[in-house]
Amino acid sequence: GIRAAEMTSLALSKMNKNISLSSVLICGASYRQDVGDTRYSGSEIIIRKLTELGAEVSVHDPYVKSWSEFSEQESDKFGKMQFFQNQQKLSTLTVNSNLEGCLEGMDAVILAVPHSEYSNINPDELLKNIGSPFAIIDCFCILTDKQILRFFELGCEVMGLGRGHVNSIKQSLDN
Repeated sequence: GIRAAEMTSLALSKMNKNISLSSVLICGASYRQDVGDTRYSGSEIIIRKLTELGAEVSVHDPYVKSWSEFSEQESDKFGKMQFFQNQQKLSTLTVNSNLEGCLEGMDAVILAVPHSEYSNINPDELLKNIGSPFAIIDCFCILTDKQILRFFELGCEVMGLGRGHVNSIKQSLDN
């Protein structure tokens, strides 16, 4: 989770954007693909770290309606909130179920859970909905090489966990 947040910050800096002035959309709140359970979700740590870094965070998940780890964080003395700074506003964090409705103006999109809804992302459509080039962070090898190449062609920055070859795709554009 911390690594994904740091990767987001790095990708944004490559686009001359500061994480503390950026809006970031987390795609996926549940702990695994196509379920609605948020217990042990890796996305919680990503959100807490991004918030600590000053980012404005939104969340999309087609399976999660409410996220008690955040809504009840003030009363949970054993929760993860205590390990991060500036967490108070996360008590009101909401989970959006309409992906298109929460894309506009995002500086970064993190694919944090491999929900089937994210498997056929169209880079051109995503850019159209967001409105300007953005960083996209793929935590689960959801994007194909063809999608990654298209994101680069559109002026976006792409990074991924376990995706060492992303740079070679980007470099192929320069040749």
